[in-house]
Amino acid sequence: MKIMKTILTVWVIIGVITTGVCASAQNRDQGTGVGIQFGYPGNVGLSLRFDQIALGAAWRLGDNGYLHLTADYWLLKKKLVKNVDWYLGPGVNIGIGDPFILGVRLPIGLQWMPAKQLEIFGELAPCFYLLKETKFDVNAAIGIRYIL
Repeated sequence: MKIMKTILTVWVIIGVITTGVCASAQNRDQGTGVGIQFGYPGNVGLSLRFDQIALGAAWRLGDNGYLHLTADYWLLKKKLVKNVDWYLGPGVNIGIGDPFILGVRLPIGLQWMPAKQLEIFGELAPCFYLLKETKFDVNAAIGIRYIL
């Protein structure tokens, strides 16, 4: 029964984030990006960005494998220098495997646009895990996205 409650909670969170993605994309579309990311959580994975919403799906190879999903909303996104922005905003980290994990995170990152349709990014995200045991960790990733 406890696992069902956890699964329901995750689906509610995903629903709220999806609603935010749709509303944000309609109001301030700065481009949709698709690419690849490397780092933790996971080893290598898919990276998507819809304006100020960043989504990641990464899998850890070895053992039995493990799928990490992240969803972040950049509340702040400001120009640092020409073609370089920094961002900060809340997010969630969901781990599907054994054990199932759910965490809240606060990524802060840099976004470099060396060309009109190319984005290179790097971020650190302090994360507080909520299920099974509560613990603090830091997620980190670098990646590249093609802007559609």
